Amino acid sequence: MGESATITHAILTIAAVLMASLFASVVIGQLNTLFNTISISIRSRYESYRLSVSIIHATIDKESSIIYIYVKNTGDVAYSDLNNIDVIITDYNGKTMYYSTRLDSQHRVNYIEYGSQPGVLERGETVLLTIQLIESYTLPLEIKLVLSNGYSTTYVVG
Repeated sequence: MGESATITHAILTIAAVLMASLFASVVIGQLNTLFNTISISIRSRYESYRLSVSIIHATIDKESSIIYIYVKNTGDVAYSDLNNIDVIITDYNGKTMYYSTRLDSQHRVNYIEYGSQPGVLERGETVLLTIQLIESYTLPLEIKLVLSNGYSTTYVVG
């Protein structure tokens, strides 16, 4: 009976070591996936913090109801999604109007670039956005510019 107890003890020890190593490999694999996901998220956030866009000037032509907005890239990285910028305009009475640079947008924002790469807001580059207001409004207007990555900036005109 002494030999069978030793053999049983050895088999149980081997099984326990195999189960522990299997558990450890699964946990290490999941931790690796988690660390990769966190690393990608941190890198994405880091890049978005390096992006900074400012409205440096905005004016409104009251006769033709056209708003001219000068936007400058004041960050460290270029913004390559000029065809995906939203502009939200709120007037004094709280009426909100939505415009976009997207090609399929009903209320389109046109832009003129002053840089060398088309469709890219390079470091230090200025872009002129023009918006034809389609509704009546009461001055002053708050202009909120929202980029595709969620970055936003505001400016008051009028």
